[in-house]
Amino acid sequence: MMTHLYADTVFHNGFIASMDSKQNTYEAMAIKDGKILSLHTDLLIKEYIGPDTNVIDLEGKTVLPGFIDAHQHMFNTGFNLLNVNCDCSSAAELIYAIKERANEIGPDDWIIGWGYNESNFTHDEPINKHSLAGISNPVFISRYCLHTAVVNERALQLANISKDSQVEGGIIEKDESGELTGVLKERAMDLVKNALPSYDEESLKKMLLRANEEYIRYGITSVHETGLGFFSGSMNEFKVLQQLQEDKKLNVRIYAMILTDFFDYLNGMKLQGNFGNEYLKIGSVKLFCDGTLGGQTAALSSPYLNSDSNQGLYMYSDDELERRIIDAHEAGYQIAVHAMGDAAIEKILLLFEKALKKHPRKDHRHRIEHAAVTREDLIQKMSDLSVIPIPQYGLIYEMGDIYMKVLDEPAYNYVFASKIFYDKGLQPAGSSDSPVIHFSPLHGIYSAMSRKTKSDTTYLPEQRLSLLEAIETYTVFAARAAFDEKIKGTLEIGKLADMVVLPANFLQFSADQVRDTKVDMTIIGGDVVFQHERSYHNG
Repeated sequence: MMTHLYADTVFHNGFIASMDSKQNTYEAMAIKDGKILSLHTDLLIKEYIGPDTNVIDLEGKTVLPGFIDAHQHMFNTGFNLLNVNCDCSSAAELIYAIKERANEIGPDDWIIGWGYNESNFTHDEPINKHSLAGISNPVFISRYCLHTAVVNERALQLANISKDSQVEGGIIEKDESGELTGVLKERAMDLVKNALPSYDEESLKKMLLRANEEYIRYGITSVHETGLGFFSGSMNEFKVLQQLQEDKKLNVRIYAMILTDFFDYLNGMKLQGNFGNEYLKIGSVKLFCDGTLGGQTAALSSPYLNSDSNQGLYMYSDDELERRIIDAHEAGYQIAVHAMGDAAIEKILLLFEKALKKHPRKDHRHRIEHAAVTREDLIQKMSDLSVIPIPQYGLIYEMGDIYMKVLDEPAYNYVFASKIFYDKGLQPAGSSDSPVIHFSPLHGIYSAMSRKTKSDTTYLPEQRLSLLEAIETYTVFAARAAFDEKIKGTLEIGKLADMVVLPANFLQFSADQVRDTKVDMTIIGGDVVFQHERSYHNG
């Protein structure tokens, strides 16, 4: 029987992998008002085609639910895309890039760079204030991990940092003679960040729009913004997000977390959990427990390989950490804690357990962001407490070689334990931590499948995921980590029409083929927001 409910858009002649619980596949899809109206065969979908329906021939391509990046920093990503890229192969190349920017700006303007990784340098060259001695502008360069920065002498002076300066939860590095090196770690970076020019709302908007432009090119339809206030130190970030979403200038959907430093602001808004709509939602409080593995500030239960005593550091005292977690849990929010090392993860799990005993709550979905170094007992504890790990598979490729150099047994055996997380039913959500590493979900999926490092070493091969498992982490599990499984993560009738179009037979691709794959089309709410240069046939 013919229907009079015509679709706005129909996609046909494709391989639509729903990623639902039965792994159903379809040839065609009808979309109405931004949601999936029907999934069917090419023949039966024709009843939804009216005189004004836009009909798109997929030409045999693969359609998946839109990718969801469950941990990234959109402001930082856009900011970095607008500033000096320091992902260089040598210190000399990096310094040249900084000098080039100095020639383009005034003598008192700040030069801001991002993404340096000394492990990529072809020679063993340090980056410190001495490297930047020939540059008169104040310079602030953040390491790719965002937990370490290098500044020059001018920046140290403007930030009033001396060799006597101290900061809790951070490191102001000094050489053997006690002189400042210009290397700042963790909260020590804030001393210089506070001296940087403040970012007005228009600047913040430019950052978001730039990140949005790139995300959709890689099939990202939703992101979890892990810590509003993290970039600018203000809730202007929330304000501009609202404005851009209301003005319909952002394509990607955003699940936003509020940095714990702004918890009073959040409570003052008198929001309930999962406040917002399908475009912008707030439901989580984010805080940091420890640092990073590459910077050797992640909190471990045993010392790093090159140290007799360094086991990382914590961002808060035990009492302060407990207070922040208990307060957020009692208020009804999901809690997302940055914890890289096994000692930090153990500490957080014990506090989650304490919070749940004090204030029992079903389906809390508290999260451990990164969950990099775990142990069997911690993985079991995560399962017992229904805590969700949020790993970054791409870090295996980017940093695996360094992890092998700095981690001792038994920590080495449980770095981003993807397969164990999956098999234990923890439903780990895939993510990038962009701009720490590139935001491409396909690169993350490749890394989860191959476990290859930059040196082509296979790092813990027993932790490999299959292609379908890796996709599930970037779709089904990532949606669930934001309480969004009823509206996204799978392609089912009534859900949002958020999709990514990939080459034919994509689900049979090897890891290497996935790595080299380009997104053909990104669709959000039924609208094609990105399309590769080749055109699709309408009709």
